[in-house]
Amino acid sequence: MADFDRYLAHEDADPTSDGVVYRQAAVWLTEEEFAVRGEEIEAAVLARADRAGDGGRIRRVIGLVVVPDGPSQDQPGATGHGPTG
Repeated sequence: MADFDRYLAHEDADPTSDGVVYRQAAVWLTEEEFAVRGEEIEAAVLARADRAGDGGRIRRVIGLVVVPDGPSQDQPGATGHGPTG
């Protein structure tokens, strides 16, 4: 979030021209599926992380935030493992 705020603080920031992207999707995953998806996302980003900043490349910061839709005890199929139990 700090990187985003820093970008927007620039007078000449132009999110559309600069390719600023915000994506959000809700998915239903088991803990195992969630772990696999995280590994896939990480692998996709890291596969391009070692490219040099030459030619027409623009350095872009990719961040991922994952949050549950609500506290774990409120989720369907919850096991009750949370602050209360």
